[in-house]
Amino acid sequence: MSSKNLARLVIMVVTISIVTGGPARADRKQLKQKLSKNISIKLDDVTIAEALETIGQKAELKITLSDEALWKLPEGETTRLSVTLEGRLGDSMTELLGAFFMRYAVGDEQITIYPRPELEHIIGRPSTRQLELLKKIYTLRITFGQGFTAEITNSFIGKSLEVSFLPYNIPDNIYKILKTSESDKGTSPTTLAVLLEQIGVEQNKPHWYISGTDFPNEVLMVKMTSEEQFRQAKLDQIVDVSCKDEPALDTLQRLTSWTGMELIIIGSDTSWLEDTISVNMQNITLKQALMNMITLLGGKYEIDVERNYLRVHAPEPASPEKNDQKRLKNIKEADDGYVGKISIPMDGGKYFIEFMLRERDLTEELKKLRDQKIKEIIRKSTD
Repeated sequence: MSSKNLARLVIMVVTISIVTGGPARADRKQLKQKLSKNISIKLDDVTIAEALETIGQKAELKITLSDEALWKLPEGETTRLSVTLEGRLGDSMTELLGAFFMRYAVGDEQITIYPRPELEHIIGRPSTRQLELLKKIYTLRITFGQGFTAEITNSFIGKSLEVSFLPYNIPDNIYKILKTSESDKGTSPTTLAVLLEQIGVEQNKPHWYISGTDFPNEVLMVKMTSEEQFRQAKLDQIVDVSCKDEPALDTLQRLTSWTGMELIIIGSDTSWLEDTISVNMQNITLKQALMNMITLLGGKYEIDVERNYLRVHAPEPASPEKNDQKRLKNIKEADDGYVGKISIPMDGGKYFIEFMLRERDLTEELKKLRDQKIKEIIRKSTD
């Protein structure tokens, strides 16, 4: 099975209970009663949106995917799935969401799905392979027994997970922890996740996370970092940000939530954040995306990794004419528009890596060539 097909298969398994739709209002007691009812639904290769509508109508309840949960889907809202639900709806959702490291919460009017804390060990939107590795880390059980050596520990973990570690002595530290609890009859099995937490405390590197992409043949890594390094890694993650006519404050809050930082708005007047904005930023670090957006709005920012906050200051008062001029300038500086892209075929053309080009990325020769081609096209269209 190809890596592409494998990714599709996993998505089919783990996203099937992420749904919404159905009639409107209900109270908490009614929602819990509906979750206790049996349900039988089979859907084959549908989008999440289609699945949401069908399951919502069938179960007669509304289940909403939170922004945080949507960010943690491998393909976002475009994820396709196949699913068969049989039996008590609440049990099915718990099992399926648990496999995806998510949970549901029953509110007064709807059920909302949120990521579980374990997903903090994957920075940004997870790939299918990262989710598979995270599941192994939380389910792989290790027992120290007679004849168990450091070499066996390393070999066992490496073959079971197909993963590299940073720092590279993590398996050795796991072996030392297991050896410390040695007894004549061996120890009770423990998960790799528990051992990683113990190592983090001992090395003063409390955060471990899975690093890597979904590219074929790439070895994923488990990295162990300090608090500040972990926060910086979140800021350095590559993201795509796209919104159309969305309140600026909503966009700012969503991006800040991806960093895990506290958002502090300075000043009593927040009307400047009520404006709607449209942005399209691709293949950009989360930190740069935040800086671009705040600059676009005319505000100022302060990112403090050590104290874990993003402080945003309102624009300085100015005449309407100056504000318009400043915003036009900021828009050009923040994103001067894409004028082309480079597509690099990978794995024999099975997929492509694409890099978007802005005006400022072009050399003078390419700018002249582009202008020449534009003139030719205009001339042909008017002939």
